Order: sequence, then structure tokens, then C-alpha cells
Amino acid sequence: MDPRQVPIHRPYPDEVPWSLLAEGCAAADLNLMRVAKIDGKVVGVYAVAKVSALHYRITALVVAERHRRQGLGRWLLGHAIGICESKGAREISAPPASSKLFAQRGFAPTDQGHRLLLTPE
Repeated sequence: MDPRQVPIHRPYPDEVPWSLLAEGCAAADLNLMRVAKIDGKVVGVYAVAKVSALHYRITALVVAERHRRQGLGRWLLGHAIGICESKGAREISAPPASSKLFAQRGFAPTDQGHRLLLTPE
């Protein structure tokens, strides 16, 4: 499977994969959440929260177990970074999980997780 062929969309309210998300994401803004679908079924999700005008936080990035280790997490993370940047982010923070995944995308480890600084072009 080429993960770049997996569509990523804003979820409809009835298709949010709550079973994949942690309890803290129950109040996530659906405008800042995206799902990846294969054959019409949600197989991955990420959620982002606005911390300030220039700072966004990735609060969740999850791929269903049977679809892991195929590049879908990297695809979702790249999409999340793009969404944050399009909203004006200059800093993106993320939870401490998946250190290797975040490090591959340029995130630096911090006491609270990971941090990516974006510079305007």
C-alpha cells in the first residue's frame, strides 16, 4: 500500500474514531481533526489543538493496529504539519510518544514531548 494514495479528510461527526483516540481528545475540534480512510473505513486519525496564534499542538496521531508500519503514520504527521502551517503555526508541539516518527520529521525532544519550529519562507 502506498500511503500517499490514502485519502485524508475532515471527519463527519458520526465517523470520528473515538475508539482510536485517547480520552483527552473527547473535546477535540473537528475542524482540526483529520481521518485517513481505506475502502471507506477510518484507519487513522490525528487531532490538533490551537495553543496560541503561532503555536499548535498535535494531541493525537493514531493508526489502526492492522495498518501500522506501512507509512500511514508518517503520511498523517506530514498532513498535520501542513494543516498547522497553513493556519499560521510557527511552533508545533507533540506528545512524548513515537519519538522516532517525530524525530524523522525534524521534531526535537523536550521535557514535555517534541517540538518543531517552522520558519517563514
